[in-house]
This record gives sequence, C-alpha cells and structure tokens, in this order.
Amino acid sequence: TALVYLDKKFTYKELDEITDILAKNLVKNGFKKNSVGGVLIPRCEYMVICALGILKAGGGYLPLDPSYPPERLNLMVKDSGAEILITTDDLNGIIDDSFEGKRLFTREITSLENCDVALPEIDSENLFVMLYTSGSTGLPKGVMLVHRNITTLCDWARRYYEIDQTTRSSAYASYGFDANIFDTYPVLSAGGTLYIIDEGIRLDLIALQKYFNENKITHSLITTQVGRQFALMEGTETLKHLTVGGEKLVPFDPPPYNFYNAYGPTEATVLITIKKVDKKYKDVPIG
Repeated sequence: TALVYLDKKFTYKELDEITDILAKNLVKNGFKKNSVGGVLIPRCEYMVICALGILKAGGGYLPLDPSYPPERLNLMVKDSGAEILITTDDLNGIIDDSFEGKRLFTREITSLENCDVALPEIDSENLFVMLYTSGSTGLPKGVMLVHRNITTLCDWARRYYEIDQTTRSSAYASYGFDANIFDTYPVLSAGGTLYIIDEGIRLDLIALQKYFNENKITHSLITTQVGRQFALMEGTETLKHLTVGGEKLVPFDPPPYNFYNAYGPTEATVLITIKKVDKKYKDVPIG
C-alpha cells in the first residue's frame, strides 16, 4: 500500500497507473515541461495523485490551500503563470475568470483514457513545486524548488529517520505548506505507506492519537504547538519519530519516542536544522 485516505487505499501499482494516465492526458492537452499546474482541492487522496501526475508530465505543481483568502489564491495562480487548474466543482468558483488556462476536475480523473503519449524525461533542474510564502512585504512570494532539492531532502530524511518499506507516515501539514513535501516524498520514495490525515481530526488530539494507534503510524511531522501537546499525551503506541517545526518550542520533558525540533525556510527546501530533544532544555535548540 502506497497511499491511504479514510477508506480509500492505493497500491504502488494503482498509484503509478492513475498518475501515468493523468500525466499523459496533461501532455496531450499541451502541458509542457517546466509548466506550472495549480491544484485547488480539499484534503484527500488527490493531494498526492494530482502532484505526481503533474510531476510525471514534466511540470511543477502549485498547491492551493482552499482555506486561504480567494484574493491570495487568485494572485498565486496569476503570478505563477499556471497553465492548468485541477480542482473540484465546489471550489472551482474561487479562481475567477481571469484565469484562462484549462480546468480539470478531480471527478474526471478516474475516467480519463490511457492515451498513447510519451512522457518527458525529467532532469534534476526540472521544476518540482511552486510554493508561496507570506513574503516580507506582505505579498505572497513564489519559491521554486527543483527535483534536485527534493531528492536531497528525501535522501537525507530516509537516512536520518530510518524510513523504509515498513514506515507508516502521516501527512498532517496543510497542502500549501512546505512541510507537506516532507510528509509525502521521503516515505513514498522508500516504499512505505502515506496516511493523509482527514481535516476532521487534525486538531482533535484524542481522535488523532486513536488514528495513529489504529493505523500503526511510525513517523509524523506536526506544527510546533499542536505537536508539543500531542507529545504530552500518554498512550501513543506505535510512533517512533515525531518532528515539530514552524515556531519556537516551549521547553518540556520529551516523550518516550524520538522527538525533534526542526527549522527551515521554504527557500532552503523545508528543513535546514534539526535537533533531537533528548532532555528538558532551558532553551530548546534547533540544531
């Protein structure tokens, strides 16, 4: 199993096939190498499917979190030069008519035909993802990460966290946040299983812990305050590695599993410093 969301499961073979078909249809419809594809969807299995489809088509994906203000989302789509938007019927109206690119709905993906189209060769300098930070001026600032950046992150993460085929990792971060890259690609590039956390339990720590235990989650990254609260709970059974990042960590006695304090700006590909919290520090280091 590669991917799990609620009661939906995809094997690596199934995930490979559906993303191949999506990629071929994108190329057939004129999507070119290093183009940007916007993805405006709720939390679901298509967070991974759409991203991989765009990547296989040679493009970079632009994750659009529907909780952001419409003005910000429209600015991101325009500024990025996105040529396609993958969305749902419910969210389609958020992006206004100034976007002249093609729109594809997630409900259409499973019925796409497997057309006979060659997919492009991908090199290390190919665009991987377009992320937007708040920017020092208050305007969203686009950050372009290439395959080389993500490959390096995955290679390090697999070694540092001992990620392999037995790993069960949670996708907790918001889709438009750089931590989603850390959630997604190290585990999928190692043959493990990615569990997308449903919006309904992300802030319900009792329900989250129950989900972790029932699905035998081994690895997770959670925003600092929520992650600290989670680590204070007793009864987490299978978790081996919990990482927090995003803001200053208030000192506390670490849990019985490995707990890490991390930091990194989006421009430096998610993480650049990390420290295992092995005791209660007066001022918790970030490495």
